[in-house]
Amino acid sequence: MGLRILITGARRGIGAAMAVGLARPGNTLLLHHLAAAAECDKVASLCRDLGAAAEMLDADLADPGAVRELAERAGPVDVLINNAAKASNVDIGVLPLAEWQQTLAVNLTAPMLLSQALSVGMAERGWGRIVNVVSPTVRMGGPSGPSYVASKAALIGLTRSLARALGPAGITVNALSPGAIRTEGEAELAAGKDAETHAPLVATQAVPRALVPEDLVATVRLLVSDGSGALTGQVIEVGGGLIFR
Repeated sequence: MGLRILITGARRGIGAAMAVGLARPGNTLLLHHLAAAAECDKVASLCRDLGAAAEMLDADLADPGAVRELAERAGPVDVLINNAAKASNVDIGVLPLAEWQQTLAVNLTAPMLLSQALSVGMAERGWGRIVNVVSPTVRMGGPSGPSYVASKAALIGLTRSLARALGPAGITVNALSPGAIRTEGEAELAAGKDAETHAPLVATQAVPRALVPEDLVATVRLLVSDGSGALTGQVIEVGGGLIFR
């Protein structure tokens, strides 16, 4: 029996790699994007080529109403992967309140609302998997800005709280920390800046090579599998040994 899997931020980068990595006959991939149908359609086509069904769902995760509507449109799911994030490297001295609020809305409130809505069906079926994508910047304190780091720290707290609350219903909740993976979104955020944040981080990894989104696929497959039923409330670092917990 296949899985119905919702992945937010699935049009490229980590989300796209997860979608393709979980695409197999019987599975249905629900690919969330925001006004990027052309990009997302390429990911959907790759999933279909691997025998999975794929649907695209457009929603602004900064809007709580749109998030609730996304949950309704997705319908019952077996797996929720909260991957979408707003990157922000705005320094505290010039951080606008609107930037802070939007970052937390996308990175923390949207995962909470989706988990709240979609865990109901998981509990009714006695099985579910929620994976929240976080960041090693929580331990490092940077190089991202305070709104991003704070949102990811709070998402780790949410992960652990949900793991306690939903475990009796057969739902596991874990956080996946990708490490220094250079994504298209980060490249766009850094455009015009001289500092390259990833090269120094890669040099400090125990495995000092540049990481790619596909490095996360094996871990994601484990976290959403039947065999991971005793694994919950954890932060899994897949960063080449960038940090050790």
